[in-house]
Amino acid sequence: MFSHIPEISSLQQTPSTSRWLVGIVLGRDIILLAGGVIVKYHSLEQFSFKALFSISDATFEVKPGWHGKLNMCLQIGAVIGCLGAPVIGFEESEPLQKYLYLTGVMGIYSLVQYLMNYRVVIGRIEKKPDWMKK
Repeated sequence: MFSHIPEISSLQQTPSTSRWLVGIVLGRDIILLAGGVIVKYHSLEQFSFKALFSISDATFEVKPGWHGKLNMCLQIGAVIGCLGAPVIGFEESEPLQKYLYLTGVMGIYSLVQYLMNYRVVIGRIEKKPDWMKK
């Protein structure tokens, strides 16, 4: 599919590019996004798609915990490691594979923490911030 782009085709052939990790990262983000849509839906007085997806009329804010921030840093490091591994001949390295496993485990842990502590992570906005006022 992307064989005409050398960077992407070499990335697809690299063993360190783990599909399971991509599945964890995307699955976590999709679940969190769906949860945000559900919370927004329940906070609306009258349903409309415009109100549901409007960012100018926020009814809650997400306060990420340390696990979400650490997970993001690990994911960025995993992308850098996977892209840089073929360049420096590090594709089959054990440390890179362990780092990818750590990133996957942290992604699952972060999702579980968000789901268990959603009442703490998601806060209702009672007063609109200045930037939201018209």
